[in-house]
Amino acid sequence: MRSFIISACLLVLTGCTGSAYQLPTVDDAALQAMQEDMYANRAPLKMHHRSKSQYEKMLASINNRLVENAQPLCDHAGYVSCLFQTSYNGGDEANAYASEEYKITVYRGLLQYLENDDEIAAVVAHEMGHHLAQHNKEKGENIATGAVVTGVLAAVLVGASSANNPYYTSYNQQQDSAAVQDMMEFGAEMGSISYSKEQEREADLLGAYLLARAGYDLDRAKNTLVVLSKLPGGTDRSRASLTDTHPASAERLVAWEKAIEEVRNNHSKLPYLKEDNAESD
Repeated sequence: MRSFIISACLLVLTGCTGSAYQLPTVDDAALQAMQEDMYANRAPLKMHHRSKSQYEKMLASINNRLVENAQPLCDHAGYVSCLFQTSYNGGDEANAYASEEYKITVYRGLLQYLENDDEIAAVVAHEMGHHLAQHNKEKGENIATGAVVTGVLAAVLVGASSANNPYYTSYNQQQDSAAVQDMMEFGAEMGSISYSKEQEREADLLGAYLLARAGYDLDRAKNTLVVLSKLPGGTDRSRASLTDTHPASAERLVAWEKAIEEVRNNHSKLPYLKEDNAESD
């Protein structure tokens, strides 16, 4: 029963969300080359020690510079407020995340591995990309959908199995109710992680456009993903986070390089919508 419910829930969630933009395609040859490059460059990460005030000033400056150049992208994405607020967290966790409707938090544990403004700006721009794409809203909708779908399916299957059982007792009923509740909680968890890979790539793409508009170096910004690829895993999937596909994969690095190429060749500096591709077919 559990495997059937999981399959059905994934099918429903697959149709609930998806990128609004044309994401870079990753071919096997480029993926293989990136994997070989990552294997050949396994040097340990360097740490760059800065004070709390230095980090706060850097983040404030980067946030303001990105916001000053974000309005065309906000209009393009339908992000009406175009409001972003970046905060520093002194914790050791190597992470950053987008929360609520406009907030961004970056941890010292990640910042200490980033060498320059371009790399730190890549983190902030990525989280802004989550807001532009409304990923937190999508994740909340998926959590609710996952809970409802698994709960209904579990209740139907439990009801069908007990309908003609003459030995069905109140104790069995309590057990079945607990099983349905467990499946609803499991469905909510599935909803919270569904499409995280595509969401991360979409946030990367939007972040690349933001960086380009603000005049940051996209090649230097790529090192942020290299840093992520060398960090141990682990993240809180209840919120849209830079490390949702952590550690960064070779696929994500190739997609970033493709995104850089797209941004440089796109004079409008606005990402292509999927519907634009559909109209041209």
